Amino acid sequence: MKFHPQSHQDTPLARRVLTLREGAFAGSPHLQGLSDAFIEARAVGYAPESRATLVAVLRDQYAAQGLTDGQEAQLQALAQPGAVTMTCGHQLVVGGGPLYVHSKIREVAALSTQWEVPVRPVVPVFWMATEDHDVEEIRHISFEGKRYSMPLAYEGWATGCIPSEAVLPVIAAIEKDWGAHGALAEQIQILKTSYLPGETLADATRRMMAHWHPSVLCLDASDARLKALAAELWTDEIQHQRMFSTQNDAPWTAQGWEPPVDVKPSTLFLLENGHRTRLDFLGKGAWQAGSRSMREEELLARVQNQPETLSPNAILRPIYQECILPNVLYAGGAGEMEYWLQLISYFQDRGMPATRMHLRTSFEWWPNRSWRQWQKLSALGLSYHATIAEVREAWLKEDSAPLAGEHPVTKAISAHIRSEYGKYSDLERSAESWLKRISKEEDRMRERARRAVVRAQSDRWQAFLTVKATQFPGSVESGGAGAMQERTWTALDLAYHVGQLPFDAMEDGLVAHLDLNNGMPFLWAWMLPDSGE
Repeated sequence: MKFHPQSHQDTPLARRVLTLREGAFAGSPHLQGLSDAFIEARAVGYAPESRATLVAVLRDQYAAQGLTDGQEAQLQALAQPGAVTMTCGHQLVVGGGPLYVHSKIREVAALSTQWEVPVRPVVPVFWMATEDHDVEEIRHISFEGKRYSMPLAYEGWATGCIPSEAVLPVIAAIEKDWGAHGALAEQIQILKTSYLPGETLADATRRMMAHWHPSVLCLDASDARLKALAAELWTDEIQHQRMFSTQNDAPWTAQGWEPPVDVKPSTLFLLENGHRTRLDFLGKGAWQAGSRSMREEELLARVQNQPETLSPNAILRPIYQECILPNVLYAGGAGEMEYWLQLISYFQDRGMPATRMHLRTSFEWWPNRSWRQWQKLSALGLSYHATIAEVREAWLKEDSAPLAGEHPVTKAISAHIRSEYGKYSDLERSAESWLKRISKEEDRMRERARRAVVRAQSDRWQAFLTVKATQFPGSVESGGAGAMQERTWTALDLAYHVGQLPFDAMEDGLVAHLDLNNGMPFLWAWMLPDSGE
């Protein structure tokens, strides 16, 4: 497939982020382009002891499955004193998650090549959200209108700790329904060899990503050695609730918006035996974990002796990331970027490095059939983002079809009926009832006429429905906008509709078109068949 950059295309959330960027956060170093000076400062400021710990943890985490050649090269590069990282992250969704997860990973890989020099390697890292405990969010995978789900037996667990066995019935059901399809069968086999008995969802995700993105390192940050590197962070939150005290909601409230996260005094969870329990700060050194009362002294002792039992919430997680990685850039969607914008006041208060925020590229994947149909339709001036209902109305208007909700016949005869019969008090109500029946019949007749117009253009209409069903799943069923393809399709869908997983072509296109000097760009790209221009 071929990479074709498109003109700027945004969503309401992206517009909100861009408004904040250009307004309240204009000039923030977090939103500027990268520079050699910043990367050099970040590399020099990262402690050698932290680097040795990070490399050791990664090598241990890959010990069971082994490293690909590309991952081994990246790990060796990371061990060099001048190396820095670029990151993205996501939850451990069954089957690897939607396609935008994969595009984030490859975008970070592409970005890393733009600044890399022998003495200062830039290593792409995928941060696995192993401590997230929203099992409902990760337990489903949908394919061709059918949803396959992992059982809810692990509700409240840190998802990285959930046994892989929980996903095996999901894979078996998918294979039973779809295993005969060639390109899809290969991806199902990857799932089967990733979700191994005796391992966890963290292990399975690491294995899957090695197949799909063999030159990117996956990090599980729940390791006690990494938690120990962030001892100052945990201590500060326990003693001073720094995240809460540094919050500045003014950029959002000035626009009449709510900030993305309502930050509470506590930003920590207790993580024990795979279960994650929120820690609530009660004041005066008192804390609560579920029904369990705890004192500040006990939590501080955990920082020293059991750091792996402390877990950051969603707003503190990026700070933890920046404490343990020599990171220079984070790539994410508009929702993630708004989280990061909310952290700028914290970064400033702590004097932390100004890691750059990069708004990821959005991708549309075009199977051959959809692309052929769109080439025919685009000449008609159709809006790619229009809803089914909007296009139908436009075509009906184009062909002078009767308008819905209008009653010219009823209007034409109503005066005569009221004049002839409404003047009699006994017949007045009957006359009005008659007019209402005529109006309803006219509605039905006009809709039948409108349908006839659509049927007369059935080829064009069906072609449009084919495009919308593929590029905006759910739009045909709802008559609305549907969801962006990248948010609903998975690797299974891509293999099924395109016949391959052309992630390499996507990365090559990103390498050719991304410009880090412009700060936080927002790019829309189409992946077209090789024959498409």
